[in-house]
Amino acid sequence: MKFPSVNCVFVRSNRIYREYEIKTNFIGQSSLYKTIRYYKKLESTQIIVKELAEEGFGEGIVVIAGKQTGSYGRNKKKWVSDIGGLWFSTLLKPMMYPNEISKLMLLLGIAVGRVFEKRYKISPEIRWPNDVLVFGKKVAGIVTEMSVKQNKISWVAAGVGININNRLPEYLESVSISLKGILKKKVNALEFISTFFNEFELLYFDFKKSGFGNFLKEYNDRLAYKNRYVDVDSGYYVITGKNLGVDASGRLVVKTKNELERIVSGSVRLAKNIEK
Repeated sequence: MKFPSVNCVFVRSNRIYREYEIKTNFIGQSSLYKTIRYYKKLESTQIIVKELAEEGFGEGIVVIAGKQTGSYGRNKKKWVSDIGGLWFSTLLKPMMYPNEISKLMLLLGIAVGRVFEKRYKISPEIRWPNDVLVFGKKVAGIVTEMSVKQNKISWVAAGVGININNRLPEYLESVSISLKGILKKKVNALEFISTFFNEFELLYFDFKKSGFGNFLKEYNDRLAYKNRYVDVDSGYYVITGKNLGVDASGRLVVKTKNELERIVSGSVRLAKNIEK
């Protein structure tokens, strides 16, 4: 597969940044990211990265879209990806077992959190496993999809969506927010993505060398609803209990009336009906 033949430019206000200008901000000094493509409009950056992975492309490809028409998050939930936001996916090839994939999603959340703090002096929370919150509203989401061969991960398509300067639909305003809305000014998307990949590359190489344990405290310090009662919906049943944080394997630890539950996957919300 070749990259889609569309106009590859990066737009900020009335200025146009071509690919080489994006690359020089983090590709030039990166040992991981060597190939980047930006498109005004795509169905989904995840779809493109997965197709490239199946064709044997190497680790470190980045695909960015100005707008996505068929984007999705975890569990294939639709993600509104209009002009002004930052929507991208990257191809990774970690030497991991499939049951470790959640650690990579948590690592991406840490990278997003670091950008908010270092670049914009904002302290976000992470709603396990894949949402970044500010003022309790979703500002970013993460999705990871993988291919497995012989019980080892062959590749991971890691997608990140961030509300930067995009206008949110009215029906989402109660649960979502943009960085522009937080700061009350327009944000330079080029600076954001450059900072993100600089941060993530450091995290990723450290993770591959030493594991997730080095980042466990940082993740739990950012964890939303920590030590509060939550409902965790697996899609099949709901577990209610006290959120004790994430363990070294990336599982959410919830203390119920009878035991400690270590949850691999689910959607977390504050509990409505609590029986202590």
